[in-house]
Amino acid sequence: MRPLKNQLVPIERLTREPDFYFYGYYDNQPFSEDLEYHLAHRVKFMNRMQTGSDVAELGMIRLRDNAWIPLSETSAWNFQQGSMFQWRPGHPDEVIYNVSYAGAYKSVIHNVHTGARRILPYPVANVSADGRTAVSVNFSRIYWFRAGYGYDGIADPWKNDLHPADDGVWRMDLDTGEAELVMSLDDMYRISLPYMQTDEEKYEWKYLVNHINLNPSGTRFLALFRGRCDRPLSKWHTYTITAGIDGSEPYLLLDDVASHLHWRDDGHVMIYAQTYRDHEWGCWLFRDRTHEAFRYDPAGTMPGDGHCSYSPDRRFILNDTYPSNGYRSLYIYEIATEKTVLLADIATIPLEELTDVDMRCDLHPRWSGDGSMISFDSGHEGHRHVYSIRMEDLPEGTF
Repeated sequence: MRPLKNQLVPIERLTREPDFYFYGYYDNQPFSEDLEYHLAHRVKFMNRMQTGSDVAELGMIRLRDNAWIPLSETSAWNFQQGSMFQWRPGHPDEVIYNVSYAGAYKSVIHNVHTGARRILPYPVANVSADGRTAVSVNFSRIYWFRAGYGYDGIADPWKNDLHPADDGVWRMDLDTGEAELVMSLDDMYRISLPYMQTDEEKYEWKYLVNHINLNPSGTRFLALFRGRCDRPLSKWHTYTITAGIDGSEPYLLLDDVASHLHWRDDGHVMIYAQTYRDHEWGCWLFRDRTHEAFRYDPAGTMPGDGHCSYSPDRRFILNDTYPSNGYRSLYIYEIATEKTVLLADIATIPLEELTDVDMRCDLHPRWSGDGSMISFDSGHEGHRHVYSIRMEDLPEGTF
């Protein structure tokens, strides 16, 4: 099997063996504002799940020569989202990442040039576009639900509580560290309860927030509120809830399947999902606090559910796919023309060959802040590495 097929643009590997590298999720920013550095995690293995004793080194790739610059270490990480390692918006010298410290998960704001660090009382799950606010969730509880997205090593204090009233979505001030619970899991349960179909779902399932994202102004968040029973690998259900950053004006946007998402603006969010009530699957643009939806790609040229994100100018949607016939596709969709362009088909290990599906290497493609570059994670050369593409290398006339 060839590592790459149907390659439209040059692809540069940014990291070097013998270790394994990855960045993490598609909705965080790995590129520095001046495009001199790209963040990454470095680990010693890729063929098993992480444990609480496994340490990931955090560092920067200097893009002019791809040199590795170590910054710190953490044991609060996973293969899908890493340690939520990202540049702090509005503070070009600072990065944020999660750590395990003094028996709890916390976050660190770290100046990459002076080395100065501040420990904050909660881990970050998403950071506002102005870099002033973060929302936090229970990563121990996520580890029970999906180990590839949570952290191992610290027990969930609410392990035996199905939807606790004193855990849920926390808002944290990144300057002061002050934090407050703005919406509890019990609040979200009560919002979702009228839509639950079985007594088991109502009275026996355990609930959590799996993913959460702030809108561009940081005034509202969207949470994927999920639950399942305590049997391993049991089916789960998703309720998509939006609310003000203080927990006010909650709204149940979707009552069934919702996957990857990205806010277009303060009032609209793109989600791979099934629509409210009708449950029609696709890539939709939803208007917040309504059930109005506009379908992207009505001709069906985008291959399917992937890690979708808007370009900074909102002209394009960058996306990838899950494995099909041994390959993942990386592509761009131009919204105005409804044109899909394949950048490459990238070889991958079939999911059925993994001992745990959560150790897979998704591409998780990301834009640079100015939209001039794309990076992604991949194992198509036999190691996990970080790769980049320059938009200027697209053939003339592509769009």
